[in-house]
Amino acid sequence: MLSTRSASGVFMDGRYQVVHRLIVWVRYLRRIKPVKYSFFAVLLLLMLAGVKVATMPLQFPESLQLNDKVIHVVVFFGFAVLVDLVSSREPFWFWKAMPLIIYGVGVEVLQYFSPDRSFSVLDALADVAGVLLYWLCKRCLQYFDEKSS
Repeated sequence: MLSTRSASGVFMDGRYQVVHRLIVWVRYLRRIKPVKYSFFAVLLLLMLAGVKVATMPLQFPESLQLNDKVIHVVVFFGFAVLVDLVSSREPFWFWKAMPLIIYGVGVEVLQYFSPDRSFSVLDALADVAGVLLYWLCKRCLQYFDEKSS
């Protein structure tokens, strides 16, 4: 396995090098304003599209109801990635996660008032799970970055 010596003299194997490079790359991207604003524009467009889709009539067969929850987790994981790339504000839960969770619950409330859709607590929980999953992945990456330094 490929290993190199880090700044602290500790050897890092290939996995930790990849994680460290990913973290450094994300920190670098945040500093480039056109990239940061592009991520922000993509995030806004996706969120507006999410509101539009949430109020449209959709018919899922019963067999796909579980997949609907997976879609919620994946979409909100992606939203959390974009929000984290756009903003460097901390703490994560106050400045990044809470607005996403409020957005997810707000979309569910919109669905309650839509004649073709309905409010689902499980969908809102899946939204929270997507944000939580991103936060856990981020913490793991930070742990490996600190461990390799």
